[in-house]
Amino acid sequence: MLWWRMCGVAIRLAWPHLLTPWRSPVLRWRLETYGVVDKHGTYHSAATITPTVFLRFVLTHRMALLRFLQWAAGLDRISRLSRIINCWEEGNSVY
Repeated sequence: MLWWRMCGVAIRLAWPHLLTPWRSPVLRWRLETYGVVDKHGTYHSAATITPTVFLRFVLTHRMALLRFLQWAAGLDRISRLSRIINCWEEGNSVY
């Protein structure tokens, strides 16, 4: 079940650029703040992130990205459970 939540987080981050995630403003901003470096040691800005840079980053940092998705999926689960509990205590519908 965790994998489904991780996929959901990844989809929400890349939306609406599912087939071209390097065009997503959120992911570009995250890569820029993470500090993506090219061969010469200079940092990429969000505007200069290309598909090659994006794929190289994903392949290089895949374990860290999986840990991030697990963490985000856990937070998503907690927020959904707290919403259900709060609605139940108030006697409202969950949706």
